[in-house]
Amino acid sequence: MFINKNLVLAVPTVLAFVSFNTFADAGATQDIVLSTDVASVCTIEANSLTYSPDLTTGEDGTTIATITEICNDADGYTVTFTSANSGKLQNDDVPGEEKDYEITYGSIDEKKLNSARTESYNSGTASNAVLLKLDLAADSGVIAAGTWSDTITATVAVID
Repeated sequence: MFINKNLVLAVPTVLAFVSFNTFADAGATQDIVLSTDVASVCTIEANSLTYSPDLTTGEDGTTIATITEICNDADGYTVTFTSANSGKLQNDDVPGEEKDYEITYGSIDEKKLNSARTESYNSGTASNAVLLKLDLAADSGVIAAGTWSDTITATVAVID
């Protein structure tokens, strides 16, 4: 009976030892993945939405606005300029009266807006403040009365 009693006490001790070692040696791992999506956002803001050019003395590289470009798209982006009057100030009262002008913006250097002009950026994450400048020849003659105007539109787009 003495042997039986020792055997009964020894079996739970061995089972406890085996169970403890099984959990300790399992080496189980669990991965925790950190992941989030950030939407592509590209915007532009101009510090000035109107400018009154001097037709008499002209403009020579005059800053008419500072445009802040903000874009986080990894493929890059473009800023394109177009003109409602094909790069001409037109007299609202005398439609035949017009004056050509040129813009400078980044690598767009003294270009007429008779067609769209585009500045490209190959890398995304950016916050740039870029000067938009105007060149307009002086006019020493008689300038027709009325409102002389054009609208320049700046458009930002991501590169696909």
